[in-house]
Amino acid sequence: MKLGKLFKFIKKGAKKASKSAGDSGAATQWPKGTKIGIFGHKNTGKTVYLTVLHHEGKVAKNIQISVTHNYTSAEFLENFRSLWGIAPAGGAGTMVDQRGERTFPDPTMRERILQFNAILDQKKKIPVVTCDYGGEAVSISGDSDQSEKVKEFMAASDGILFFFDPKIMGAEMEIQARTSAFVNMLERITPLKLRFPIPVGLVITKADTLPGYEGEDQAILIDPEDEQVLSENFDLFLEKVLDSNRVASDSEWAASVRNILVKLREFLRVVVGRTLDFQIFFTSNTGNKPEKIGADVGRSIYKPPEKIRPSGVKEPFYWILNSISRNKQLNVMRKIMKYVAMISIIWIVLYSIPFLYHFNVLLSKPSRVENSILESVDNHYLSTSDDQRGNIYRAYDRYSRKWLVKEMFPGYKVVASNLAGLYYNFNVDKAIKNMDGIIGKFTYIVKQCELWPKYNPGKDSLIYDKNHTEILTGLEKMHIGDKESVLFLRSDRGLNYWELFTRFVKDGNDSTLIDEIAKQVDYDRNNAKNYSGTEEKLGEALLGLVAEKEERVQSVAGLGEYDKIREQINNSSDPAYILGQAVKELQRIKGKLISGTHIKQISAIDSYLNEVESWRSRRQYICVLETVPEIGHLHIEVTRSGRSPSWSKETQLLEGEEVKLKWKIGDDIHIAFDELKYPCTWGKKSSDKRILQGKYALFALEGEIAFKNIGKTVTIRFKRRLKDRLPKLR
Repeated sequence: MKLGKLFKFIKKGAKKASKSAGDSGAATQWPKGTKIGIFGHKNTGKTVYLTVLHHEGKVAKNIQISVTHNYTSAEFLENFRSLWGIAPAGGAGTMVDQRGERTFPDPTMRERILQFNAILDQKKKIPVVTCDYGGEAVSISGDSDQSEKVKEFMAASDGILFFFDPKIMGAEMEIQARTSAFVNMLERITPLKLRFPIPVGLVITKADTLPGYEGEDQAILIDPEDEQVLSENFDLFLEKVLDSNRVASDSEWAASVRNILVKLREFLRVVVGRTLDFQIFFTSNTGNKPEKIGADVGRSIYKPPEKIRPSGVKEPFYWILNSISRNKQLNVMRKIMKYVAMISIIWIVLYSIPFLYHFNVLLSKPSRVENSILESVDNHYLSTSDDQRGNIYRAYDRYSRKWLVKEMFPGYKVVASNLAGLYYNFNVDKAIKNMDGIIGKFTYIVKQCELWPKYNPGKDSLIYDKNHTEILTGLEKMHIGDKESVLFLRSDRGLNYWELFTRFVKDGNDSTLIDEIAKQVDYDRNNAKNYSGTEEKLGEALLGLVAEKEERVQSVAGLGEYDKIREQINNSSDPAYILGQAVKELQRIKGKLISGTHIKQISAIDSYLNEVESWRSRRQYICVLETVPEIGHLHIEVTRSGRSPSWSKETQLLEGEEVKLKWKIGDDIHIAFDELKYPCTWGKKSSDKRILQGKYALFALEGEIAFKNIGKTVTIRFKRRLKDRLPKLR
């Protein structure tokens, strides 16, 4: 056989094997509709529940059941007749209902697919598919064909209700078996560490057997608004449920609920916290306890009560259908969000491509050319050759002409064009002209002492303005590249002159510095290479500072007076001298000092005078009443000189309190002392008063103040002693 035919034969056989394998493992095709899985073991009341739900749904407002499927309708009708004890009878074309024996439906032996429509709130119609089956099919040991089909239906369900019979509460092993069966079924839907994609409800059937159960009001355990909040661990879940108003108000009912939850803790530990749609229901299919009529092997036999009053049967179905509808809407939104996210990612990728190409390819080329050339000259662009600058120009020019750059990155195009123009138009003559302009600006500042940098004596430094910074930056910018070039030599001399000039501004009395300036200028005039006319003018301006030496010598006498009065001021604690007489003497001495020479002294005098001036303005001072005898209290008010106090502030100042005063030179201070034995008049009529007058009355307030009329003395201190706050001449 040829290889081609052999290959076709193998391929054909593989397709046939694949097809037959797929057919054997095909999933069951369920009827269309919302699939509700009712997971319950034998005798949990599944069949009775569906029958009663159908009957109740005929008249309910929130959920109505409409059956159009013949098999389902017949099933419900047969079960209804058994429960209510109705037997049809008739003859000759006439049919009537007769009362018969009430019996619970026979145990379901095989699975039955039931179909009906549920109408929620009289407006939302939902086709429902559910499965009734024998309870053995879901037991942990169930492995029959029926068992596999039921579990398959559960795994395909849109929501599941776990039916639990409280009558087995005394059988711990049976509870564990039923719980394990349900957990195993949940694992078929999703791994146990992931969230459940469907709502899960726990339905406690036959709730009428529980102590404290009273009916419909107890059908729902968790408040609807807390369903999502309670998605936490089991212990916290149990605590919150038992503390809720639905449970805590009835101790007997609370005990029943607690017993149920504790018995089902293994189930709850798996479910709680893994789904935002979880609820617990208590229902009774009959409302009244059934009547026991006998016993069979392994079980008791009951018949329905005389009056069947179902309780809570609608709530589980109404809740799970609403939860499923909400989940489906969320799933639609999730799908939409996935598409939106996918489209966004695609858009980001597509939009990023031109950016990546621009920054990683187009822009990197001229940048690499420029960086490599500048690195070869130690980043001194003034040292680049004409050919090197031409290469940089062409690289940036080509970049700026690219279509992508012009259309999407116009800002970068402008910058690239400017850089290209900078390298294209660069020439040394223009740079030298700029250098001469900087030196000319330097010369102008040297000649105008009011334009000099300001000296800060506190930090022993100079304060530069915009012009000073431009000069220094310009000189440093030119001080690169070839050390024999015109730009480097002139900028080097300019920086040297700037250093000498700033030293002179800080201390013009240094005769050694003056001689150094004169010698440097004379040396550059006679020996400097490429010494320009602008440098000649700068040298003349600096020599003009030297010419003022004689004037500075004549001012030595004034400088001596300054040193003398500084010692007197700094050793004095008399406010009248420091704030008064010393001010006049300093103003006289300042007139003798030279502004360009005695910068430190003049700056110190100005600072002192400014500080004295602040005492002439009304400022706040804080004092403390250290002692006020015999539990008395004070009233203090500051007024302008010669004025009477208004005593408008109705405050009593007691011993140990802080007092805030606003005072300036010349203000009076009024103090009133009130004894404890007299009523307070807020200073208007006090036991005794004192007035502190004079330009410096505030200083009299610090220390002891005697009230002679009543023989009392108070002590006042300021948080910072006033004499320590007096200005000093630095």
